[in-house]
Amino acid sequence: MTKKQVYLRISICFALLGLLLSIFYRPYIYANNVSDFGFADVIGSFVSVISFCTFVWCNKEYSNKVKNSHIFLAIFVYGVLWEFLGYLKLYGTFDKKDIFATIVSGLLTYFIKMVVEKKYDKKYLKKH
Repeated sequence: MTKKQVYLRISICFALLGLLLSIFYRPYIYANNVSDFGFADVIGSFVSVISFCTFVWCNKEYSNKVKNSHIFLAIFVYGVLWEFLGYLKLYGTFDKKDIFATIVSGLLTYFIKMVVEKKYDKKYLKKH
């Protein structure tokens, strides 16, 4: 399996996970007044950076520096800009938990990138 295929699979898995959790988990938590420490509220923010970045990376090879800039850009757009629009009451609602979840998503994305890159660097080194 190529690195691009791995990134595509990760993107699809996290996008589907977010969708399924939003469809099934969130309504169950709300209907039963279960305290999940706010996770049901931030599902979209939690999967957004991971799904977006890994999808971008499955289409083209980027340097680690550029991938890091993708992560920071996604955190800014999803965690700061999007929430700022909610704060101004222009779109959606403002929620500090979403900002935190987006930052955690960015950190997890960075960790995923490190693992995938390290795995494929080892394969490359073994061949040469």
